Amino acid sequence: MTIPSKLLATNLKDAYRVCNIAPSVMQSEELRQYYVDLSASRKTNAISSISLILEDLESGDHCTILFTGHRGCGKSTELVQIQRQWEQEYKVIYIDATLDTDVNDAAYTDIYLIVLKWVGYVLRQERLQFDTGLLKNVEDWFKEVTNETEESVEQSVSLQGEITLNAEISDKGLPLLPTFLAKLVVKLLAQIKGSAKEKTTIRQTLSKDISRLQSDINLLLADAFSKWKKKFPQCKGFLFVFDNLDRSPVDVANHLFFDYASQLKELHCPIIYTVPISVVYSPQNVNNTFENYHIIPMINIYRYDVRDRSGKEPDYDDKGLDAIASLVEKRVDVNAVFESRDGLIELAKASGGHVRQMMQMVRKAIENARSGRRAKVTAEDAIYAINQEQFNFERIIPTEHYPTLVQVYLNKNAPKNEIGQLMLSNISVLEYNGSSRWNYPNPVVIRSHIFQRALEDYRQQNP
Repeated sequence: MTIPSKLLATNLKDAYRVCNIAPSVMQSEELRQYYVDLSASRKTNAISSISLILEDLESGDHCTILFTGHRGCGKSTELVQIQRQWEQEYKVIYIDATLDTDVNDAAYTDIYLIVLKWVGYVLRQERLQFDTGLLKNVEDWFKEVTNETEESVEQSVSLQGEITLNAEISDKGLPLLPTFLAKLVVKLLAQIKGSAKEKTTIRQTLSKDISRLQSDINLLLADAFSKWKKKFPQCKGFLFVFDNLDRSPVDVANHLFFDYASQLKELHCPIIYTVPISVVYSPQNVNNTFENYHIIPMINIYRYDVRDRSGKEPDYDDKGLDAIASLVEKRVDVNAVFESRDGLIELAKASGGHVRQMMQMVRKAIENARSGRRAKVTAEDAIYAINQEQFNFERIIPTEHYPTLVQVYLNKNAPKNEIGQLMLSNISVLEYNGSSRWNYPNPVVIRSHIFQRALEDYRQQNP
């Protein structure tokens, strides 16, 4: 699709701004116009598959969907599209997990509390409330197990000023004031995020009677939906979208999505969890616990036949390179900003088809051009940006990973062990799929002298 030239950035300053793809920016109305459907180049139907699941659900049904891919591959952007597509049929509750819990040490009880927090919030915003008797029973149980009182909770939350508790004026007037349960949940989540000792105590306390906690949450969800349905008859349910759980370390993610998979699936509402791609490479087999998991792979910039065992570098696919370049061309007048489109294509090759890496390198190249007082991005600026990305990986990749990276380079397959999971997590290894699935090291890793030395050592030992 041709973009009117007046909407494209024509100078370096504007180009730098519009190439920012931070999730908070991508959700803005201004940048909706820059969305690019990359499903064909990714060679996957993950998004359409999720949409089919949501389409087939009947009113009040529930399901659990895992949404995975490398960090920075575009999951958050696609989640925004899912929200926009289904906001007429579902009450979509988007949750940035990093704001409500510590994703470096997340637990299923945190998820339960977050669901309670946000379902109560959306009800209050519409001046709806839980059944009085049901709410009292739940609050009485929480008071008993946590030893909290109205006074202790009130004193604590008054210091926190959570937006989910503030009675802000909207076009519907003042929302209902928060209940004791709402205030308690905010307090517990703040303690979980802020104190290791309190975090452990709260989780142990709630997990002592987990069946009661699950039952109470599901009763509240059912009651909330019945109230919501009366006001919005067309709504099929609350759709919770947990973004940024994919930032969890490998061990935390394995613990959460394998050891406590059944607890995550017990919530009676449609939920989409973003998970690290390392989870699907675990020998524990995610298919044993989650039926619905969907992968966003890299934009495939290569032509590779999985039957090829030569160990050679795959050729580039022009359509794939054009697809990743289109992320920039949708925002920027390339002729006005780049000295040559060849520089943009070199950045595309160095990205490996990874969206965030591509855009970060483009911005770094623009930044370098501006620092040099140049009017356009030159080939040297592109090389500088690629080098900086390479140096970043050289700093973070453990020396002992390089022999394994060489094997991935030669065999096009990541090992199904802890090192393999770590390499996928830090995107030193990328996944491509479609008609076949394969792995390949990040291009900026391959060009590193450390990698090249490891490759040379291997070839000398295996002539």
